[in-house]
Amino acid sequence: MQPLLLYIEVNLLCVLILLLLAIKATKSNESRDTQTWFVAVLCAGIAAFSLDIVWTFVMTDALDVGFLGSFLINASYYFLATVASYCWFVYSERVQRSRFARTRRGLLICAIPLMISFALIVSSAATGWVLSIDETGAYERGDGYYVQFAIVYGYGAVTAVHAVLNAFKKENFALRSQYLTLTYFAIFPLLFISLQAALPGVPLTCVGMTFSLLWVYLNMQEQNISLDPLTQLNNRTHLAKYVAQKMRHRDAERTLCLFIIDVDRFKQINDSYGHVEGDRALQRVADAMRRLSAKEPAFLSRYGGDEFIIVKDAPGTCDAVAASALLNAEIAQLNEEAGAPYEMRVSVGGARYESGIRTLQDFIRVADRELYEAKAKRSMEDRAR
Repeated sequence: MQPLLLYIEVNLLCVLILLLLAIKATKSNESRDTQTWFVAVLCAGIAAFSLDIVWTFVMTDALDVGFLGSFLINASYYFLATVASYCWFVYSERVQRSRFARTRRGLLICAIPLMISFALIVSSAATGWVLSIDETGAYERGDGYYVQFAIVYGYGAVTAVHAVLNAFKKENFALRSQYLTLTYFAIFPLLFISLQAALPGVPLTCVGMTFSLLWVYLNMQEQNISLDPLTQLNNRTHLAKYVAQKMRHRDAERTLCLFIIDVDRFKQINDSYGHVEGDRALQRVADAMRRLSAKEPAFLSRYGGDEFIIVKDAPGTCDAVAASALLNAEIAQLNEEAGAPYEMRVSVGGARYESGIRTLQDFIRVADRELYEAKAKRSMEDRAR
């Protein structure tokens, strides 16, 4: 009886941990459509582990549910595992900004393995192909169990491979750590499931899934602390830490540059088209910065409002004019692709690190002077037109 009590206690602990994560996740700053899918993973896990506890009582004859009840408990457990994997797949793909996973058509295509799993599990009542219940009420795996397992694990494996590939694309340099975190859900559950095959009396599957989701949640929270929620660029706090570190450990053969970026006439965009469109405009500026960093890695940050900062090592001078031309070209292309009803440009000021600069504010102050000159020049050009 003692091992069974431990089995129940471990499952119950996992249920409580996932319940706590679900409550916390619903209050997080993550985008609502992404957050919903993560909470769905947690809820599927809670339901599955709760069924595992119920099944323990059935196996010890403390609860009599008959043949149908036994089949429904095990069939539901199997299907919930597939649902959790499907929801994780969609969540992971949306974190990676996959457009396919954001369309109804894409979600339906991705759900095909889920529907196959449901059909196999339901048909097992007659065929016993995935699972069966014998005359004594005991559960047995069928010959098709590994097809079910492949579907469940396949969702996690596919999106994990996608996350690794995305992490090492140049344009995702700033998001590399976040994307690599998504691979944990494919690694740890498989490890714990393999261990459970050797230790069938220990509920290691629930431990592996709970550990993975807890690890992912904590890492995502750590990322969120360092990221601006609107643009997903680094925030001011992370910028200050990064610049302080770069000042202490500089590359003597390269120049440390800081560029401050200000959106021209941003207030007019907000006043004319609304704050929602203003947010989209800021997101396009962030996307343009990411495109540039794909060609030459840089630290990207939203400083506040409509101001952004790029910090990078350069082989020569910190040319704000060249940076402005490249950034405005990217913004113009993104504006055209989005069908924005207005022209948007930015002004850029740059500064190189010198011995008199001791803090981030000193660095920004120097770059600000060049920014004001650029904005004044732009204003004169506009009036001349």
